[in-house]
Amino acid sequence: MSRNQIEIRIAQLYLALQYCSERSKSFTPGERICINQERFQWMHILDDETASPRPVSQAIENKLKEVLRLADHYNFKPYYGNPFKEEILIA
Repeated sequence: MSRNQIEIRIAQLYLALQYCSERSKSFTPGERICINQERFQWMHILDDETASPRPVSQAIENKLKEVLRLADHYNFKPYYGNPFKEEILIA
C-alpha cells in the first residue's frame, strides 16, 4: 500500500469508529479493539515500512463497509476530528 492509501485506510477506520460511537452501536467492544489494532498498526507501518499489517477479519471488514456506506449516505461528520490528522481524507 502507498502512504496515501494507508492514510485513507486509517481515516476510514477512525470514521467508522466515530460513527459507531455517535450514531449506531455497530461494533462490539472486541470488534472495536480489532479495528483499533489495525488502525494503530497502519500508523506504525507509516514509521516502519518493514512492519506487517494487522487486518481485521472479513466479518468485521464487511461491517466496516456497511458503516462507511451509512456514514457516506448520511454525510456523517464526526463530532471530534481525527486526532492523528488535521482533516479526514476519504477517497
